[in-house]
Amino acid sequence: MMQFGLFGSARVKRGTDDPNSIQGYENWIEFSVAAEALGYHSIFTVEHHFTGIGQVSESLNLMTYLAARTTKLRLGTGVTTLPWHNPVLLAEQAVTLDLLSGGRLYFGVGKGCIYNNFKGLWIDMDEADARYAESLDLNLKAWTSDKRWNHKGKFWTFEDVIVEPPTIQKPHPPIWFAAGRPGPIREAARRGGNMLIDQYCPLDEVIKRVSIFRDQQKKIGREEKSFAERFTSQKIKTKN
Repeated sequence: MMQFGLFGSARVKRGTDDPNSIQGYENWIEFSVAAEALGYHSIFTVEHHFTGIGQVSESLNLMTYLAARTTKLRLGTGVTTLPWHNPVLLAEQAVTLDLLSGGRLYFGVGKGCIYNNFKGLWIDMDEADARYAESLDLNLKAWTSDKRWNHKGKFWTFEDVIVEPPTIQKPHPPIWFAAGRPGPIREAARRGGNMLIDQYCPLDEVIKRVSIFRDQQKKIGREEKSFAERFTSQKIKTKN
Protein backbone atom coordinates (compact mmCIF):
# COMPACT_ATOMS: atom_id res chain seq x y z
CA MET A 1 0.00 0.00 0.00
CA MET A 2 1.39 3.38 -1.01
CA GLN A 3 1.14 6.13 1.60
CA PHE A 4 1.57 9.86 1.06
CA GLY A 5 3.03 12.28 3.55
CA LEU A 6 4.02 15.94 3.63
CA PHE A 7 7.10 17.90 4.65
CA GLY A 8 7.05 21.56 5.58
CA SER A 9 7.61 24.28 8.11
CA ALA A 10 5.80 27.08 9.88
CA ARG A 11 7.40 30.50 10.00
CA VAL A 12 7.06 33.52 12.29
CA LYS A 13 9.69 36.24 11.99
CA ARG A 14 11.02 38.36 14.87
CA GLY A 15 11.15 42.13 14.77
CA THR A 16 7.58 42.81 13.72
CA ASP A 17 4.81 44.58 15.60
CA ASP A 18 2.17 42.91 13.48
CA PRO A 19 -0.47 41.44 15.86
CA ASN A 20 -1.10 38.75 13.24
CA SER A 21 2.53 37.57 13.20
CA ILE A 22 1.50 34.21 14.70
CA GLN A 23 -0.46 33.55 11.53
CA GLY A 24 2.39 31.57 9.98
CA TYR A 25 2.17 28.92 12.69
CA GLU A 26 -1.61 28.89 12.69
CA ASN A 27 -1.68 28.48 8.92
CA TRP A 28 0.65 25.50 9.14
CA ILE A 29 -1.52 23.87 11.82
CA GLU A 30 -4.66 24.35 9.71
CA PHE A 31 -2.79 23.03 6.66
CA SER A 32 -1.87 19.90 8.61
CA VAL A 33 -5.41 19.39 9.90
CA ALA A 34 -6.68 19.67 6.32
CA ALA A 35 -4.05 17.16 5.18
CA GLU A 36 -5.39 14.60 7.65
CA ALA A 37 -8.94 15.17 6.40
CA LEU A 38 -7.72 14.55 2.84
CA GLY A 39 -6.20 11.21 3.87
CA TYR A 40 -2.51 12.05 4.11
CA HIS A 41 -0.59 9.59 6.25
CA SER A 42 2.03 11.81 7.89
CA ILE A 43 3.63 15.22 8.12
CA PHE A 44 7.25 16.01 8.96
CA THR A 45 8.65 19.35 10.03
CA VAL A 46 12.09 20.87 10.54
CA GLU A 47 14.25 22.04 13.41
CA HIS A 48 16.29 25.19 12.74
CA HIS A 49 17.92 27.78 14.98
CA PHE A 50 19.18 31.35 14.56
CA THR A 51 18.17 31.65 10.90
CA GLY A 52 16.54 35.05 11.31
CA ILE A 53 13.63 33.97 9.11
CA GLY A 54 11.43 32.52 11.84
CA GLN A 55 11.54 28.81 11.03
CA VAL A 56 10.45 26.14 13.52
CA SER A 57 12.94 25.85 16.38
CA GLU A 58 11.01 23.49 18.70
CA SER A 59 9.39 20.84 16.55
CA LEU A 60 8.34 18.51 19.39
CA ASN A 61 6.38 21.30 21.09
CA LEU A 62 4.73 22.22 17.81
CA MET A 63 3.89 18.60 17.03
CA THR A 64 2.37 18.12 20.49
CA TYR A 65 -0.06 20.93 19.76
CA LEU A 66 -0.80 19.42 16.34
CA ALA A 67 -1.43 16.06 18.04
CA ALA A 68 -4.31 17.67 19.95
CA ARG A 69 -5.83 18.91 16.68
CA THR A 70 -5.61 15.58 14.84
CA THR A 71 -6.42 11.91 15.44
CA LYS A 72 -4.70 9.82 12.75
CA LEU A 73 -1.92 11.88 11.16
CA ARG A 74 1.56 10.53 11.91
CA LEU A 75 3.77 13.29 13.33
CA GLY A 76 7.41 13.31 12.22
CA THR A 77 10.46 15.36 13.09
CA GLY A 78 12.44 16.03 9.96
CA VAL A 79 14.81 16.09 11.69
CA THR A 80 15.66 16.44 15.35
CA THR A 81 19.38 17.21 15.34
CA LEU A 82 20.75 15.02 18.11
CA PRO A 83 24.10 16.77 18.74
CA TRP A 84 22.24 19.88 19.94
CA HIS A 85 20.14 18.22 22.66
CA ASN A 86 20.49 16.65 26.07
CA PRO A 87 19.54 13.08 25.07
CA VAL A 88 17.67 12.17 28.26
CA LEU A 89 15.59 15.36 28.27
CA LEU A 90 14.95 14.88 24.55
CA ALA A 91 13.81 11.31 25.16
CA GLU A 92 11.35 12.58 27.77
CA GLN A 93 9.97 15.22 25.39
CA ALA A 94 9.52 12.62 22.65
CA VAL A 95 7.79 10.25 25.09
CA THR A 96 5.34 13.00 26.00
CA LEU A 97 4.42 13.54 22.36
CA ASP A 98 4.13 9.82 21.72
CA LEU A 99 1.86 9.46 24.75
CA LEU A 100 -0.42 12.42 24.01
CA SER A 101 -0.72 11.56 20.32
CA GLY A 102 -1.72 7.97 21.04
CA GLY A 103 1.46 6.57 19.51
CA ARG A 104 1.77 8.66 16.35
CA LEU A 105 5.34 9.92 16.62
CA TYR A 106 7.89 9.31 13.89
CA PHE A 107 11.25 10.29 15.40
CA GLY A 108 13.43 11.63 12.60
CA VAL A 109 17.06 12.18 13.55
CA GLY A 110 20.14 13.72 11.98
CA LYS A 111 23.66 14.94 12.70
CA GLY A 112 23.21 18.55 11.56
CA CYS A 113 24.80 20.34 8.64
CA ILE A 114 24.30 24.07 9.29
CA TYR A 115 27.40 25.73 10.71
CA ASN A 116 25.59 28.71 12.28
CA ASN A 117 23.47 26.39 14.40
CA PHE A 118 26.55 24.72 15.87
CA LYS A 119 28.29 28.08 16.29
CA GLY A 120 25.32 29.61 18.09
CA LEU A 121 25.09 26.70 20.49
CA TRP A 122 28.89 26.71 21.00
CA ILE A 123 29.20 23.13 19.81
CA ASP A 124 32.15 22.07 17.67
CA MET A 125 30.74 20.87 14.34
CA ASP A 126 33.66 18.44 14.05
CA GLU A 127 32.13 16.60 17.03
CA ALA A 128 28.78 16.11 15.29
CA ASP A 129 29.29 12.45 14.35
CA ALA A 130 30.46 11.40 17.81
CA ARG A 131 27.78 13.42 19.60
CA TYR A 132 25.11 11.97 17.32
CA ALA A 133 26.21 8.38 17.94
CA GLU A 134 26.30 8.77 21.72
CA SER A 135 22.98 10.59 21.81
CA LEU A 136 21.20 8.06 19.61
CA ASP A 137 22.30 5.17 21.81
CA LEU A 138 21.17 7.08 24.89
CA ASN A 139 17.77 7.86 23.38
CA LEU A 140 17.21 4.18 22.67
CA LYS A 141 18.37 3.16 26.14
CA ALA A 142 16.14 5.78 27.77
CA TRP A 143 13.08 4.48 25.91
CA THR A 144 13.66 0.78 26.45
CA SER A 145 15.10 0.51 29.95
CA ASP A 146 12.64 -0.27 32.76
CA LYS A 147 15.39 -0.02 35.35
CA ARG A 148 17.46 2.93 36.52
CA TRP A 149 20.80 3.29 34.78
CA ASN A 150 24.04 5.25 34.73
CA HIS A 151 26.13 6.50 31.84
CA LYS A 152 29.53 8.16 31.62
CA GLY A 153 30.50 8.96 28.04
CA LYS A 154 32.57 11.46 26.10
CA PHE A 155 29.87 14.14 26.08
CA TRP A 156 27.19 13.08 28.57
CA THR A 157 27.07 11.73 32.11
CA PHE A 158 23.89 10.53 33.82
CA GLU A 159 23.40 8.88 37.19
CA ASP A 160 20.46 6.85 38.49
CA VAL A 161 18.00 7.90 35.77
CA ILE A 162 14.86 6.35 34.34
CA VAL A 163 12.74 8.01 31.66
CA GLU A 164 9.06 8.30 32.54
CA PRO A 165 6.48 7.63 31.28
CA PRO A 166 7.31 4.78 28.86
CA THR A 167 6.58 5.18 25.17
CA ILE A 168 3.29 3.88 23.81
CA GLN A 169 4.95 2.48 20.69
CA LYS A 170 7.10 -0.53 21.45
CA PRO A 171 9.98 -0.90 21.73
CA HIS A 172 10.13 2.82 20.87
CA PRO A 173 8.81 5.25 18.25
CA PRO A 174 9.93 4.37 14.69
CA ILE A 175 13.18 6.12 13.86
CA TRP A 176 13.76 7.85 10.53
CA PHE A 177 17.37 8.60 9.67
CA ALA A 178 18.56 11.53 7.59
CA ALA A 179 20.92 9.60 5.33
CA GLY A 180 22.74 10.83 2.25
CA ARG A 181 26.01 8.90 2.29
CA PRO A 182 26.40 5.10 2.06
CA GLY A 183 27.54 4.70 5.67
CA PRO A 184 24.53 6.42 7.29
CA ILE A 185 22.18 4.71 4.82
CA ARG A 186 23.47 1.29 5.86
CA GLU A 187 23.24 2.28 9.53
CA ALA A 188 19.57 3.19 9.06
CA ALA A 189 18.90 -0.28 7.63
CA ARG A 190 20.94 -2.06 10.33
CA ARG A 191 19.01 -0.29 13.07
CA GLY A 192 15.68 -1.26 11.53
CA GLY A 193 14.73 2.34 10.77
CA ASN A 194 13.62 4.21 7.71
CA MET A 195 15.52 6.65 5.54
CA LEU A 196 14.84 10.35 5.03
CA ILE A 197 16.12 11.72 1.72
CA ASP A 198 16.53 15.47 1.30
CA GLN A 199 14.06 17.27 -0.91
CA TYR A 200 16.73 18.49 -3.34
CA CYS A 201 18.03 15.02 -4.15
CA PRO A 202 17.79 14.22 -7.90
CA LEU A 203 15.84 11.12 -8.91
CA ASP A 204 18.88 9.08 -10.00
CA GLU A 205 20.48 9.69 -6.61
CA VAL A 206 17.25 8.74 -4.81
CA ILE A 207 17.25 5.42 -6.68
CA LYS A 208 20.89 4.87 -5.77
CA ARG A 209 20.31 5.53 -2.05
CA VAL A 210 17.24 3.29 -1.90
CA SER A 211 19.25 0.53 -3.59
CA ILE A 212 21.97 0.79 -0.93
CA PHE A 213 19.31 0.68 1.78
CA ARG A 214 17.57 -2.36 0.29
CA ASP A 215 20.86 -4.21 -0.22
CA GLN A 216 21.76 -3.70 3.44
CA GLN A 217 18.31 -4.88 4.51
CA LYS A 218 18.81 -8.03 2.48
CA LYS A 219 22.20 -8.70 4.08
CA ILE A 220 20.72 -8.61 7.57
CA GLY A 221 17.48 -10.41 6.69
CA ARG A 222 15.10 -7.51 7.04
CA GLU A 223 13.89 -7.26 3.49
CA GLU A 224 10.77 -9.34 4.11
CA LYS A 225 8.66 -6.32 5.09
CA SER A 226 8.09 -3.06 3.31
CA PHE A 227 8.61 0.31 5.02
CA ALA A 228 4.88 0.72 5.61
CA GLU A 229 4.44 -2.80 6.97
CA ARG A 230 7.29 -2.43 9.44
CA PHE A 231 6.14 0.86 10.87
CA THR A 232 2.38 0.33 10.87
CA SER A 233 2.85 -3.02 12.62
CA GLN A 234 4.50 -1.37 15.65
CA LYS A 235 2.85 -2.63 18.82
CA ILE A 236 0.81 0.08 20.51
CA LYS A 237 -0.60 -0.31 24.01
CA THR A 238 -4.04 1.14 24.59
CA LYS A 239 -6.34 1.22 27.57
CA ASN A 240 -9.42 -0.96 27.45
